Amino acid sequence: MNKTISLIAIVTGLVLTSCGSLQTISFEQLQAADVSFPDAVRNVAVVNNMPAYKVGDSHDVISMELKGDGKTAAEALAEEIANANYFEQVIICDSALRGQDTELREDVMLTQDEVQKLAADLGVDLIFSFDRLDIHTKRGALFIDTFDGGFSVDAVDGIVAPVIRIYIPSRERPMLSFSKQDTISWEIEPTLSDKKIVKEASEYAATMPVNYLLPHWREVSRFYFDGGNVRMRDAGVYVRENNWDSAFELWKQIYDKGKGRQKMRAAFNIGLYYEMKDNPATAIEWVEKADKLAKAGTTEATVIAFYLLKLKERQVQLPQLNIQMNRFKDNF
Repeated sequence: MNKTISLIAIVTGLVLTSCGSLQTISFEQLQAADVSFPDAVRNVAVVNNMPAYKVGDSHDVISMELKGDGKTAAEALAEEIANANYFEQVIICDSALRGQDTELREDVMLTQDEVQKLAADLGVDLIFSFDRLDIHTKRGALFIDTFDGGFSVDAVDGIVAPVIRIYIPSRERPMLSFSKQDTISWEIEPTLSDKKIVKEASEYAATMPVNYLLPHWREVSRFYFDGGNVRMRDAGVYVRENNWDSAFELWKQIYDKGKGRQKMRAAFNIGLYYEMKDNPATAIEWVEKADKLAKAGTTEATVIAFYLLKLKERQVQLPQLNIQMNRFKDNF
């Protein structure tokens, strides 16, 4: 991780000081989830398995231990999952399953009998159970961007820690559990209360597991070389018009007939072309050709090293993504 961060910093610094021939492009790229669900899982439910906690309206909100709102969290999680368009149907059961408990019980796992009954009643193959949500507040700071730089203001940081378990009827234990922490901040102002913090933290907690659980789109940025000769400039125009095949034809001509730096830059750009075609293996081959032509210690060599790292990460991820998206193959 430290190597990646330092390389990003180096590349950014070099780009800021390099000539205008190095350009950037951003695009949405589908990312694999950390977990994979069987293709047979088509209909899912989100249930609220948290006790109903009482929420006050206190404005003394620093250093508080709060509990999330299960109904709000379950509804928000169902909406997040539905918006991902991965399952055929997402059903919400936001009434507290623990509403009839005579004693307040926290973080209770569903029994297999409960899972089977819920699955049968709701007509689903899998259940997301929102089981716990702890919120710890402390003093913090928010940075406000302005045209002249920005400034910090006093804030309340809320450490949000949800527990979400996933069940299928055929198993006695959860299929998997999601338990992570993240922080959300609020500017300190007169209307800020624990009621507001609980509501917004509960909504925020629902966004935390979605990228972990489901394939998702993420904006990525890439470098490409532009300029230097007429064909390279024309190819750059094609890139900005999203006409990648025409850009490739010009880059290939430059690579076949060119030498040295122009040949290296064309090879690098052809690697980007193949990444856009979701073919990271061929992209790596071309960027490695560029690497052999690049002079050590140059901006180009650093950019190439950075790009090879990203392409190899994509190559590792792509088989898992293909498995996860296999359920849609009959739709095309």
